[in-house]
Amino acid sequence: MLGAETGQKISMRELYAEYRAFAVPRGGPRFQNIEDELGMLGKYSPLYETLEGRVIEDEDLHWLGRKLAVWQVTTAYPVAMQVSMSSIDDEEKGELYHLIYSYIVRRALCGLTGKNLNKVFQSISLVFLKHGPSVDSLERYFADKDGDSTRYPSDDEFRQGILSKPAYMLAPQARIRDILWELEEASRSEFAETTTMPPDLWTEHMLPTAWTKEWPFEQGEFVERWSRERKSEERNTLIQSVGNLTLLTSRLNISAGNKGFLAKREKLKKHTSLFLNRWFLERDLWNESEIRQRGQALADLAVDIWPALEPMKVESVDGANS
Repeated sequence: MLGAETGQKISMRELYAEYRAFAVPRGGPRFQNIEDELGMLGKYSPLYETLEGRVIEDEDLHWLGRKLAVWQVTTAYPVAMQVSMSSIDDEEKGELYHLIYSYIVRRALCGLTGKNLNKVFQSISLVFLKHGPSVDSLERYFADKDGDSTRYPSDDEFRQGILSKPAYMLAPQARIRDILWELEEASRSEFAETTTMPPDLWTEHMLPTAWTKEWPFEQGEFVERWSRERKSEERNTLIQSVGNLTLLTSRLNISAGNKGFLAKREKLKKHTSLFLNRWFLERDLWNESEIRQRGQALADLAVDIWPALEPMKVESVDGANS
């Protein structure tokens, strides 16, 4: 609440002092009476509980809260509350929620640091306080932010991150599951049944990290996985990319293990219903070329799931220094 009202970084250790400075600034009390103060606090209570998943006052805000919980980015709460409390229409609110989530995921898959997110969202909250929450304000904030610690990755950078960055290493288990489940839902046809994510899903490397002679290279030769040959090093990087990752139930994951591709494919034919795995059922082998092809296909889905900001050649808005 304090972050949303002030746009400032709030220290939990100094919460009492921070709130007192807000409620009783030097110019005199902010509230005329206790009823006004409680009324202000009461407006934020359902928003916080919705973000925390305790109630569902707003489906879109509840959705964002679940995503922020998975990615452990509660520093975006003040911005989310500002959007929810604003007078903009519900469609633009939903777009802003998706752009916040997209920003977090895009940066992760591009290998960009998440350490500066608290400062970024604090700066955005200041912009929203001054200009009001809107997609335009958000676009203007990021218009001149091209540094690694702040920028909103473009579609080109995002695609390249999906194709070449070690997603499995960049996003811990819960986060990579979130990414892959979003891709699963986007892979479904319009006639497919709607299902929620099963609780026992695990991330599986189709070409395993402990690959053996059952996984030859494209010309049929074999290079030891721990060697320093270029082929081995390239493969060890590529197997961590999105194109080589999928979702399996925990039991099927253990059963598939490090088996060769054809053995894994037979397991999938018998036991998986995920659209994300249909790609493998149509293949007779799995190698670097196949990983790149699937990566390209998933990147096409990803740029729609996690949208980009429209590029703007404008000066940054006031108060947007990161």
